[in-house]
Amino acid sequence: MRILRKLLKVPALLMLPLFSVLQWIGIFLTGLAGSILNLLAFLFAFTAGASYLMGLASGSEALKMMTIGFIPFILPVIAEQIIIGITALRCVLRAFIRS
Repeated sequence: MRILRKLLKVPALLMLPLFSVLQWIGIFLTGLAGSILNLLAFLFAFTAGASYLMGLASGSEALKMMTIGFIPFILPVIAEQIIIGITALRCVLRAFIRS
């Protein structure tokens, strides 16, 4: 069993830097895309609210625009959940290597 554990630690040791780099790249891209997509979501929401208040769109049309504006807002949240999964996997690998 000890030999098998030591044999499995070698690929885990090689995968640890890969997961670290994936985490760093994911955090950077999520932050950058989050800023841009939040501005886009704000524009959709502002346009929907302004057009409803000025009478240019009905309530259902404004609600559709708000719904479409919610999609760019939620994408960085989904990406953050994926990054959390990568981080958890990296922590499990680190604990396995140290054991």
